[in-house]
Amino acid sequence: MNVLVQTIQALTRQNLKDLDSHSPTPTDLQTLDDYSRQMEAYLEVVDDMTKTLGKGVKRLRRRQRYFEELIAEADENAHQFQQEGQGKLARAAAERKEVMAEAARAYQAEADIQNARLLEFMDAKLQLEARLTEVHRMRARLEANLTSEASLQPA
Repeated sequence: MNVLVQTIQALTRQNLKDLDSHSPTPTDLQTLDDYSRQMEAYLEVVDDMTKTLGKGVKRLRRRQRYFEELIAEADENAHQFQQEGQGKLARAAAERKEVMAEAARAYQAEADIQNARLLEFMDAKLQLEARLTEVHRMRARLEANLTSEASLQPA
């Protein structure tokens, strides 16, 4: 698994429950703000990675389709040459077809690998977004509690 994805998973699993277990302090709010900034920075990186990987997967799939078209063309040529009695040309076209098939398989394998990485990053992005929403809610709740406690303090 990608180190960045592991770091993000560790970040999203960070336990913040102890902030809810006592009276809130300005330090708690600062802790949540720092945590939010860290997650937002990772979110930018993950967003960039998903865009880059997505473009890469599309490019690899286009190359795969291109070679699949060349396979079909070479296959047609092989059949045509065979019907015309040109055995050497038919064998050459069949060999070309095999080379193109190997290239198509290589592009497919690489696209599959990149797509799996893309899915990992998309999942990490969703985890970050969900955790960030949770942290924003927690911060708002702590801030409200801090404000209400301050208003209850004797002047």
